[in-house]
Amino acid sequence: MALMSAQNVSVENRIHSVTLSLHAGEVIGLIGPNGSGKSTLLNCMAGLLACKGEVMLQSQTLSTMNPRQRAQTLGLLPQRSNSAWSLLVRDVVSLGRLPWGDENSTVIDQAMRLAQVTEFANRSIDTLSGGEQARVWLARVLAGQPKVLLADEPMASLDLLYQQSIIHTLCEYATQGHAVMVAVHDLSLAARYCNRLALMSQGRLLAVGTPSEVLHPTVLSQVYGLDVMVNLNTNPPVVVAR
Repeated sequence: MALMSAQNVSVENRIHSVTLSLHAGEVIGLIGPNGSGKSTLLNCMAGLLACKGEVMLQSQTLSTMNPRQRAQTLGLLPQRSNSAWSLLVRDVVSLGRLPWGDENSTVIDQAMRLAQVTEFANRSIDTLSGGEQARVWLARVLAGQPKVLLADEPMASLDLLYQQSIIHTLCEYATQGHAVMVAVHDLSLAARYCNRLALMSQGRLLAVGTPSEVLHPTVLSQVYGLDVMVNLNTNPPVVVAR
């Protein structure tokens, strides 16, 4: 049974009749050009954007769930996060426990270890680099122990080290029995780490399946508007513009 599903979800002039399911233990990569509707779909699935159609979370319609119940089950890592105050990293991560109304130190410590930010616990968030902060925001979401984690381009603008750190954390979280959907622009990264891919273009879902089922050079060339080379037989796989 799917932990989460979107059935015929539409937002006027932005996405059209998208149907998609997320299952425990998998990472789905949401791919497509800028403006294809990835962020819109994630915000609909998180309940932050009104849409037509039906979004189900653990067999319950998302719109019928009370905010606390939804926040305890579903976590969203937005494209951009920032703190208006110079909070300590541990305090930032602790905010992930707000839906539960506690400060469970064991869970907070686990989230920090998983996101590899334990060494920053007593540093102010504004003293960290962009890549380090990205891991802290992820740790905050993990501290809420969501069964479904939606991440909107968490590797954007990060160097190779931090890209690897973030995607490894997401994959490990999925292996613990959670469902993860991540919007990602690096198709080689998506091919390497995601169990399934969902390709969007102009607000429509063009294909869903394994990397080998979705990453066809002809389709990608049409979607991205340039010649794309795909080699999934190398380790790691390579998907690049020619």
